[in-house]
Amino acid sequence: MILGLILSLLVVGLPFLAFFYNFHKNQLIDGLEVSTTSLSKLVVGTLETAMLKGEPHILNEEVKRLSQQTGVERIMILDKTGELKVSSDPDLIGKVYKNNVDPMCIVCHQYSPVTRKNTTIAKDRSRTEIFRNMSLIYNQPRCFGCHDAREKINGILVMELSMVDTRGQLASNNKIIFGMAFIMVVVTGVVLGLLVNKLILRRIKTLTDTTLRISGGNLDEVIDFREMDEIGNLAKSFNTMTANLKETLSEVERHKDYLEHVINGIDDEIVVVDRGFQIVTANDAYLSRSNGSRKGIVGKKCSLILQDSEVACNQDLSRPCPARTTFETGMLQKTMHTFLDTNGKEKYIEIYCSPLRDENDQVFQVIELRRDISERKFLELQLIHTEKLTSIGRLSASVAHEINNPLDGMQNCVDIIKKNPADTVRAAAMLELLSEGIKRIGFIVRRLLIFSRHHKLRMEMIDLNEVVEQSLLLVQHKFEGQGIELESQLAPALPIVFGDPYNLSQVFINVLINASDALDEKHGGTIVITTEMQKRVTRPFVRVTISDDGCGITKDNLERIFSSFFTTKDTEKGTGLGLFISKKIIEDHGGTITITSKANEGTTVIVLLPARDEL
Repeated sequence: MILGLILSLLVVGLPFLAFFYNFHKNQLIDGLEVSTTSLSKLVVGTLETAMLKGEPHILNEEVKRLSQQTGVERIMILDKTGELKVSSDPDLIGKVYKNNVDPMCIVCHQYSPVTRKNTTIAKDRSRTEIFRNMSLIYNQPRCFGCHDAREKINGILVMELSMVDTRGQLASNNKIIFGMAFIMVVVTGVVLGLLVNKLILRRIKTLTDTTLRISGGNLDEVIDFREMDEIGNLAKSFNTMTANLKETLSEVERHKDYLEHVINGIDDEIVVVDRGFQIVTANDAYLSRSNGSRKGIVGKKCSLILQDSEVACNQDLSRPCPARTTFETGMLQKTMHTFLDTNGKEKYIEIYCSPLRDENDQVFQVIELRRDISERKFLELQLIHTEKLTSIGRLSASVAHEINNPLDGMQNCVDIIKKNPADTVRAAAMLELLSEGIKRIGFIVRRLLIFSRHHKLRMEMIDLNEVVEQSLLLVQHKFEGQGIELESQLAPALPIVFGDPYNLSQVFINVLINASDALDEKHGGTIVITTEMQKRVTRPFVRVTISDDGCGITKDNLERIFSSFFTTKDTEKGTGLGLFISKKIIEDHGGTITITSKANEGTTVIVLLPARDEL
């Protein structure tokens, strides 16, 4: 600021210095002009007197005397032809000067008579500056005795004064002027520096120091400026801003504490990981699960905390990493991991991974929520087992009928053997029939035993057509007893499905029994079951469709059909859990189950299960 002000002074002052320099120079030259003019008049007067008296020697003496004065270089008198008549330098007397030839004449005669002046600054033979004054000697009436009255000019008086003293005086005065200007600039700079330091710099330093302390976290700092100028108003605004910032940070801290209490109050484990699968933060439930402190786990890989491994979860493992999938797809991921705890008890962990996006809409972190659903899973398995037992009870009559048929045949074979024990050929045939009957009964009993066991999901590669066919075996005699016609249209070469055949069989049996109950009211009807492959954008699916032409489902009941314990049947016919459990089993397989129906027209159930890429 000071440098800028000094430069401004110089920019403004230099033109004024130049002006004063020229003004002073012109004053000195004007003084020389006045002096030479007065001296010229004296010489001209002496010339006229000497000429009138006829004593020209008086003029020579006067010229000689005047030329000896300080600063006078030369005095010359020329006639109208240019011949030098009188001169302080006797050697030049008689010399003729030509206007357009002699350098002394060219200095003035290069200008027109209008612009020509009677004074000029020229240089003599030694290249020294001289001040030259030229005065015309006019032809006066008293001169007509010697000069022609028709002539206007009798001659020219040339006086030359040295410029050395004038230049010296000008240089000396300029030194004084420039010295005073320099002192003025220095004094101005010092005064401005003191004022700027006191009024601005010290106060700005106070602002800077206070800002540094505030940036260090001390929001109680206050700037006390009593002056109500611009910087004082700035300090006042700064104090207001600091107070507002303190209040805002306090409010943010309160919200942060509140959110931390809320998150830490959640029983589910919550952890945030970055793209390197390093833990950013976690709630108390996660810390308790990992037996670590918040400071101890932040920055470590989540796999190191949960799996004692420095390697991130691999998508090809049986327990894929949902956080990795979320980073890759940018979408919410849901999965379930199972493992044995330290007591050897099976644990079920449900995991949800949600993306956190930056200002460029890129996923930079993932929130992972882990929920222990072991107890819920146990209850679900209990419900599934209960529903299985209920289904077996409802199938008992059909199963008994299916067992009785081979038993009756076997009894007939025994009776025939008893009547004709000697007929070995026929006895051998009957024994073969007995063996077939025993195998059929054994198959039915084994299917019932397997179906009734308490199963969790045991996933394997299966052909869904086989699951459907085995399910139909258990309900076939029930349908025949009700007069229901069963049609199956199973597509050949279906893609392989990764699933649990026994739990999927329970889903199909539940749906088939519900269809038979709907046809009971119409005393017969048709049930059609089909399988086919269905292409979707993401991957192929296997579709199982079960349709009936029974009484159908009303619109109000259709909206609640998958709710637990909802049923329109008598209590001895259903628990209201069949479709609820069926939906849960299908969703655990990554599939969907949907129902469409119209009252008095029939119902269609569609099950979609993801197919493996390999056929």
